[in-house]
Amino acid sequence: MSLDAQIIAIGPYSQRIVDALEYPESDYANVPEGATIVSNVFVALNSDESNALADGFGVGPMELGRHALDLKSVDLRILEEVFGDETVRNYVLLRDTGFKFYFLPNA
Repeated sequence: MSLDAQIIAIGPYSQRIVDALEYPESDYANVPEGATIVSNVFVALNSDESNALADGFGVGPMELGRHALDLKSVDLRILEEVFGDETVRNYVLLRDTGFKFYFLPNA
């Protein structure tokens, strides 16, 4: 079975986090501070990346009852190896500013 997956973040918009979001800053020009936004953080385009993404967040790739992620289980080393330092830095910034994260598999 082929698998792709993503981690989305949901949380409050602020100018401080705009560089960590998936769209250009100009797209957020009319978004007020504190508005709830959704952004892709990690996008895994194949089964290997998707399994690593699940491992990095301490969930099974099809563990459907655990889509809301427990951030105590995160292994940043795994995430950096597969997705790079910049993506992990973006995740950490969003995490530290109150975002919640969700795992979305597509099998």
